Amino acid sequence: MIFKNAFHLLVDNFLMTYKLILYKLLVSVIVLALSVALVYPTLHMLISSQPFQDVLDLINQFFKAIATGDVEFLNGFAPLLQEHMVVLGSFIAAKTPNIVFFVVATVVIVLVGKFLDGIGNFAFGSLVGDRMSSYAKTSFFSAYISNLGRAALWQVVYVPITFVYDLLVLGLCYVVLIALLNIISVAIVAASAAMMVSVAIFLCAQAVKLTLFNDVVPAFVTEKAKLSVAMKKTFSFTKERFSQLFSSYIVSCLLIWCLNILFALVTFGAALFITVPMSYLLLINIQFVGYYTYGNRKYFLGEDKIVQPKQRSGEDFYDDFEI
Repeated sequence: MIFKNAFHLLVDNFLMTYKLILYKLLVSVIVLALSVALVYPTLHMLISSQPFQDVLDLINQFFKAIATGDVEFLNGFAPLLQEHMVVLGSFIAAKTPNIVFFVVATVVIVLVGKFLDGIGNFAFGSLVGDRMSSYAKTSFFSAYISNLGRAALWQVVYVPITFVYDLLVLGLCYVVLIALLNIISVAIVAASAAMMVSVAIFLCAQAVKLTLFNDVVPAFVTEKAKLSVAMKKTFSFTKERFSQLFSSYIVSCLLIWCLNILFALVTFGAALFITVPMSYLLLINIQFVGYYTYGNRKYFLGEDKIVQPKQRSGEDFYDDFEI
């Protein structure tokens, strides 16, 4: 029900997608400008080096071997990858000052990009909240400015936590990939299983993260709650609520993964201008639908469709709205 209603909201408010496209493009320009100024020289030096090219060629051969069933290559892939990574590590160690600056600059740029992205997502969450509570059409600029302080406060907490979390998840995926390639004797089975398990771990980890922090932004927007109150709300959930939210998020993550890859291949990347912002909006809608559902709140799903909680059917519907 949560996923269904969130998708309904996405379709009913599809015009928000175009606003989100413009905002994401603006953030991308800022990130690109910082990247060119700070990390491009070191990045160019790194990717043009022979050790890095060897690792890249090996990974390309790995995917070709999976597609063609080259068992002989797959059997020796794990030790080859480890050997090439050692060589790459030695090369990086020899360029320590450049690499340290590169890593620090990259981390800063990623955090700045996630920070700006998060503020935009917060503003769009405010638009969704206004739509659900009173079917109001709030301007993006108004929502962005009025929520800037709270959005910035939340991003200062959320961005570093999720950045470390995502790094740990990627590290775990890499360890699982190498371990399965070494454990399973049949090469083609090992490669397929390693990729499948790694992707499954990554998607499940993203669904867990989204579930755990589901209520923070809706609590900020809907109740004007303080950070401590919003955090308490999001971590106070029942087993049933967690399982249903997790199910909605894991289905959404799978669809987002598959559809973005499919449309990117079919349209040579052009469709990503639509599918990527739609993906963000779908996740924002799930946040708010989940919050309203488990908070027993009535909300507009469309101009002529209102969702009412089962437990509270004898009240005046508009008493819950701020118009």
